[in-house]
Amino acid sequence: MTGKVNFGMCFSRKFEKVDPLGHIGEKRPTYINLFELANEKGWEGYAVTRRTYQGKGIFNGVWKFKDGNFETLKERVKMDFIFDWVGDLKFPPKDEPDLKVVNIRKFKELCWNKWEMYLRLKEFIPETFWVEDVRNEAELEKVLSNIKTAWVVVKPTNGLKGRSVYVGPKENVKDFDFDPGYKNYIVQEFVNTSGGIEGVTEGLHDLRVVVMNKKSVWSHVRVPARGTYKANVAQGGTLTEINLEDIPSSLKAIVSEIADSFYKEFDNPIYSIDFGMENGKPYIFEVNDQIGFPLPNAKGKDNFLNELINNFESKIT
Repeated sequence: MTGKVNFGMCFSRKFEKVDPLGHIGEKRPTYINLFELANEKGWEGYAVTRRTYQGKGIFNGVWKFKDGNFETLKERVKMDFIFDWVGDLKFPPKDEPDLKVVNIRKFKELCWNKWEMYLRLKEFIPETFWVEDVRNEAELEKVLSNIKTAWVVVKPTNGLKGRSVYVGPKENVKDFDFDPGYKNYIVQEFVNTSGGIEGVTEGLHDLRVVVMNKKSVWSHVRVPARGTYKANVAQGGTLTEINLEDIPSSLKAIVSEIADSFYKEFDNPIYSIDFGMENGKPYIFEVNDQIGFPLPNAKGKDNFLNELINNFESKIT
């Protein structure tokens, strides 16, 4: 694309206040770095919100990035390219297939349906079953009878941050208070990660690999709080960055196979894959389109951001 390029990072927040990144917290400088790199490319950087989206790439109200800060513009601005950071399926629109956006809606819909992702990647995911109504004891009991492990994982098909996720003995599932806000659930066999990953971490874990441009670009391991099995930071887990070369070769092989397929079908998406290892065998827990940014002092921050820019360039050149 020749001439001026308008780059927008799209959020779901209301169009108010001066700083659209005020909610980001300690990772805010990393987001600012991304806008600075966009400026270095000669792009005009904007933070935008789906709430002011008019269609055809046009937002009626934006925050323009300039000299490290943002200014509110109450006017219509057309984005040439959009980095979707809306944490639901309210954006991008279904009826705009030509909109230049990462990630495309088809990929986002796949990531937001853990059952569909299981059907696609079942050779790498613990055995999983669909349950139409997790509160129907007869249906739930029938599904649980297929689970071979003494413990089980039950989670919403479209959940985030470990919310309404049960991990524990099969016989106690019926007593768990599932969030009525989630309709459909999946039931998975339990993977015991207490053996850790040699050279990476001891004990229970969840290893995340961020993938862009068909390769691993950043990785960290999350460890659950003592006495729990949920490694989500939102649930009290701790996060430690790891070197890409320390990722076990068995995980790298899976990432490579998936990355090649996703790259071709979904227009070079960006995503993360969460793994757990049991007795040296890797299992995929989840694939997420919301990747999470590194902290400003992370060793892999610059590689992460540069690969983001490379990804964006692949869409607009």
